[in-house]
Amino acid sequence: MKYFYLTKYSVNGIKSIDKEMSLSFYKKTITKTLDTQNYHVKGIYGMNGSGKSAIINSVDILKNIIMDDDYLKNPFIQKELNELINKKQNQLYLKVEFLCDLGDLVTLHEYQVTIAKNQTDKYIISNESLYQKNALSRSQKRNCIFEITNGEIQYLCQNDNFAQMMIDKTKNLLEISTLSSLYLKNLVNEVFDESSINHFLGSNVLLLYAFSNCIHVCLDQQDTHTDYFYKMFIDHYDDNHIFSKKFFIDYIEKSNSINLLVPQEMKIPQSMFDDFKDEVIQLESFLKLFKTDLNKISIDRKEMKDYYICHLVMTYKDYSISAEFESTGIKKLIKLFVYLKEMVNGKIVFIDEFDSNLHDVYLCALLEYLMNYGKGQLCFTTHNIGPMDILKRNKQSIDFLSTNHKIYSWKNNGHYSPSRLYKDGMIEGSPFNIDAIDFIGVLDSIEEN
Repeated sequence: MKYFYLTKYSVNGIKSIDKEMSLSFYKKTITKTLDTQNYHVKGIYGMNGSGKSAIINSVDILKNIIMDDDYLKNPFIQKELNELINKKQNQLYLKVEFLCDLGDLVTLHEYQVTIAKNQTDKYIISNESLYQKNALSRSQKRNCIFEITNGEIQYLCQNDNFAQMMIDKTKNLLEISTLSSLYLKNLVNEVFDESSINHFLGSNVLLLYAFSNCIHVCLDQQDTHTDYFYKMFIDHYDDNHIFSKKFFIDYIEKSNSINLLVPQEMKIPQSMFDDFKDEVIQLESFLKLFKTDLNKISIDRKEMKDYYICHLVMTYKDYSISAEFESTGIKKLIKLFVYLKEMVNGKIVFIDEFDSNLHDVYLCALLEYLMNYGKGQLCFTTHNIGPMDILKRNKQSIDFLSTNHKIYSWKNNGHYSPSRLYKDGMIEGSPFNIDAIDFIGVLDSIEEN
């Protein structure tokens, strides 16, 4: 665990999910010695259409709405939400609980947000709240940091000049932007002075923002990455303060590293080209584990104002080929590379369809490495039962999603392996009730008389 650890995630109202479902990533009782390494990888299994991808989609929405004050202003996002949000619920509810390890203090935070349509048929933030408590205390009640309903602040944990300034600067904006995104925007624009970061309110809002910045979501249906987050540097804080410049650079800044490497065309700022080259060198070493005949990955670039338009070129002994025309498996590995690296270095990564286009041997080897050496968290969806016998070494590492959107966590059951139970339809809510004979007359041609 590096600063942040996700303990629980709940969602209701996306795609076919019309009841609240919760994923647990840690034990209920939190002790001084945090053994998060035994819980930090989770695989989600379920039949087609059970809601696996919907869960990952919702995490992506959560991250964006916490960090981006323009998220709900985008008409394309409004259209996407209209397609994604469950028509029965007509609103999307998201709740996340996470630990923050500040050295002398470990805090537990609970954040909730609900997105719903207003009278003009636009999606707004109908409710938002943040709570915090000492994670190691069993008696302390959680503290409300803020609560907002339909754009109106119902509660702020401080009643001083800074709290009043927060109210003034977020007035009429909290229906379309979260408090965390507006707070950081005002802080970066120096509307708030540096002392505001030491307020109980300001520090907890920043921790929420920092936590969301640790989350990276890899959606299977996304083929390109074109948006780049630009770096923000905050110079007001000395290195001895808990919110030092290093803390902001690592966790508050909108890092663009997660979006650097894709098989398609990339637009790289010239000021970041050296970092990009280093990433490609690391990618080359990574891919050589799978393609032993790969000699080198070159960068084909063209200058355009302050940017380079770049393509990756895969060089073998007798030929070269653009990465865009590589096999789907290699393109998948290129895309996964930065996400896996982020997890190893302490970030929280969600991957949809981790197993698609990957050989079972590669998938299991990668997963075993991440379980042993990854410093962050990984949650992924998959249909491949191969990793189950690796996952079962950890705790709360296998969840089964039923067709009626209930989550059943795998628990040790005698000598039976989770893969055997799953294949035999012995996991509650996941019966495999299709046999070979069921396809007779469906796929074969009807014989003429």
